[in-house]
Amino acid sequence: MANMPTQPSTGFGGQAIARIVGFTCLFGFLADMIALALPFGAGAAWRATLLQQMGDRSIVLLIGLALLVYGFWQNASLRKPFSYAALGVGVLFLLSSILVIRDGLTLQTQTVEQINQQASQLQTQIEAGRNNPEITANATPDDFAQALQALDSEAATLKQNARTSLTRASLASVSNLVVIGIGLLSLGRVGIGGATAGPSGHKSRKQRRVNA
Repeated sequence: MANMPTQPSTGFGGQAIARIVGFTCLFGFLADMIALALPFGAGAAWRATLLQQMGDRSIVLLIGLALLVYGFWQNASLRKPFSYAALGVGVLFLLSSILVIRDGLTLQTQTVEQINQQASQLQTQIEAGRNNPEITANATPDDFAQALQALDSEAATLKQNARTSLTRASLASVSNLVVIGIGLLSLGRVGIGGATAGPSGHKSRKQRRVNA
């Protein structure tokens, strides 16, 4: 009787696909970060924007490294470098969250100062209008008082909105960086301590049966 052809194992094919998708995600993330970083800067606004974009796209990096760790699971010499990379990037993400908080507070202070400066300039213009005969001929003292009151109210609203907007953006960036950072640390630990057997664990079960 002719021998039936054996079915090829699907494990290695799945790992090859994982490597292809993993490298695609990794290079795509790096390309996005380089494009977003241009032109390079050093201010709090540039850094906060870059870290926010990095946090928004960090899930692509996590998926890419996870697929690469799985794709090289049976080869420890290739699996461990990606696992150590996941650990390093995870630590970097956690440290970056501290920068996001600091830059967020800095941007709040700068924004409030700008609003105060603009409000001060408008107040100076209103006060100067009191000494302008052409303006005082068509305006009463109450009009000037109402204008100053409206200016103070508008400035307070702008400052509150700026604080709220920047706080929300900072919290969103921090949460993304922290969650992905913890995920990368966990992935790195699993990849470094992974067994040399395949992901399905067939070899381990066979060994247990032999030992029994």
